[in-house]
Amino acid sequence: MKYLRVMACVLVTLALSAFAGRIYAVNEGVLYGSAAVARVDGIIASGLGLGLALATLAFSRRPATPDGPATFADRAAALAAVGSVAALAISSVNLFWPAERPGIAKPACAGAHTTNVPYVGITIGPDGNNSRSGPARSYAANGRFAKDCSLGFSAYCVGEPIGEAAATIPDVQTWKASRWLLLAKQNGGVKDRLAQLLSGETAGPQFVADAAVVPATSYEQLPQAPADVCSASFTPPGRASLSPFDARTQKFTATAEHAVNMGFAAWTPPGQGFLDEDGYHQIFSLSKPAADNPGTTVNGGKSVVWTYKETLLKNLRPNRAKAPALVVVMAVPCISANLPAEPTLAGTATYDIASSREPRPQPALTGFDPGRLARAACQANA
Repeated sequence: MKYLRVMACVLVTLALSAFAGRIYAVNEGVLYGSAAVARVDGIIASGLGLGLALATLAFSRRPATPDGPATFADRAAALAAVGSVAALAISSVNLFWPAERPGIAKPACAGAHTTNVPYVGITIGPDGNNSRSGPARSYAANGRFAKDCSLGFSAYCVGEPIGEAAATIPDVQTWKASRWLLLAKQNGGVKDRLAQLLSGETAGPQFVADAAVVPATSYEQLPQAPADVCSASFTPPGRASLSPFDARTQKFTATAEHAVNMGFAAWTPPGQGFLDEDGYHQIFSLSKPAADNPGTTVNGGKSVVWTYKETLLKNLRPNRAKAPALVVVMAVPCISANLPAEPTLAGTATYDIASSREPRPQPALTGFDPGRLARAACQANA
């Protein structure tokens, strides 16, 4: 009986330690994947259940009663209670420390995790997506992920521009994504070896083209990777230079070194007589072809038609006082569809659109949200 008690204590202690280790490993991204986590949970539940069952048999003492010693039914009931405790423990740990991030539309891809990562994207390639050892298709493929599953990413690099498959606004499907996403994983040390052992993690960096995934969480939270992780062959975009409005062609033109896309937007300030005061609008027209709308640049430059007469002038209140109607125009490089470069790289100008036949430049107007205006400029999804 003594040895039975010792064995029960050892098994329960190991199971509880494994519980703590399981929670830590899942949170740290060392243990992931439903199948891998389920195997570990099964081992823990079995160890805890066996330990508690042995403890029930070794430590339980039924006091003398008129009914006599404990019956088989009593023992069975005790063991059933032990099983319930083990099941409750596993269910609780899966509720509060699940194998996959709650609220994600698609399950995690095999070989990837989605917990405690800055960004989660869903694969959209027709037959799945490759990962590569660097941010371009010239790098070797080092992984393959199925279609319609979730990948967790830790950072991004600027790399080879890829056609943006997710752009959905008609005639604006010429966007390119120069952002390559770095799969979240362990990078060296004991955690790396444990992740490979427990979860089948692939060694080395794995990049997936941003054009090949759609957001499942906020894509703006993803930081840029250090320079030594990225490729020196690709350079982030520089500051945009916004040329004056060309009244003859009715166009704005902006240029930025290394820009792959350029977005344009206008802000309608309060107090100018607009129906939607403090509005943020992309400069875009469904009636114009892709060449005259935001999107892919040619040698870092892009021109767009500004249909302000059909949009902004018609947005003025009919009974407004005859006064200038000021708007702020922004041009900003876009790293991919829907994702602007830092707003500090944008070029802005202020125009009066109501005092003469054509917009006239004005002193710079402030008070707008640069990040919001930049996001409006780079939108390519309805």
